Amino acid sequence: MPFLSSYPKIEGVHHLGGGERFAGLQQVYLRVREMEGRLYDDEVVRRLPLVSTDDPHADEWIMRADSAQRLRAYLEQREGVVDVLDLGCGNGWLTRWLADAVKGAVLGMDINLVELEQAARVFGARENLAFAYGDVFEDALPDAGFDIVIMAASLQYFADAARLIRRLLRLLRPQGEIHILDTPFYDERSVDAARARTQAYYARLGAPEMASFYHHHRWSDLSSFAPALLYDPTRLAPRLRRSLLNQPVSPFPWLRIVQVDA
Repeated sequence: MPFLSSYPKIEGVHHLGGGERFAGLQQVYLRVREMEGRLYDDEVVRRLPLVSTDDPHADEWIMRADSAQRLRAYLEQREGVVDVLDLGCGNGWLTRWLADAVKGAVLGMDINLVELEQAARVFGARENLAFAYGDVFEDALPDAGFDIVIMAASLQYFADAARLIRRLLRLLRPQGEIHILDTPFYDERSVDAARARTQAYYARLGAPEMASFYHHHRWSDLSSFAPALLYDPTRLAPRLRRSLLNQPVSPFPWLRIVQVDA
């Protein structure tokens, strides 16, 4: 991605601008992840999504692997060069999977500089993989610069889902795609209860301020973009795997939004 050469690279991470505005969120987020046992050393990150059976989040990692494998198989079927943006990449484990799946360049972007530097340290030697620190709403990213934008377990940290999707559509080439995974969506009847559960959870954890950074998006927030449902956890096969086989499969939908403008 030639545009990255215009931005400084520190500890393996390109600084695109704007990330510093989120220092407060980064501080709270890292504290929460430490309390939850989600900050891993480099060797564990290198093996993700595989974790030891005694990891407190082992079932969750099986579910993340479940959705990641579907996404990877989808991308491996794409022909030609495919350039990918992984927005909210964290420690980069999925970004590395994406880099293995496509012929093209993959950029992992986040405002969490600590985990970004870990991602660059662990995975940055791959030729088609880079990491960037910055605000996606800044002008650093080129319009029509990507074929695929991935948001896995990250949309919930953006307050306005529709505004974000409009921004990401500008970054896509014609027929480019936005994929949203590992993210809950709610209807009008359930969103208030979900918000209350989140507030109670972070209060019990000792970080009540984190609730203000975690957002509960409705299905209706994305309806104007005509998302396609590529994986529906309420279908019979996932339900049977959960109930009869006792398998931890992803409980979250997989949505695809296509850029149709020429």
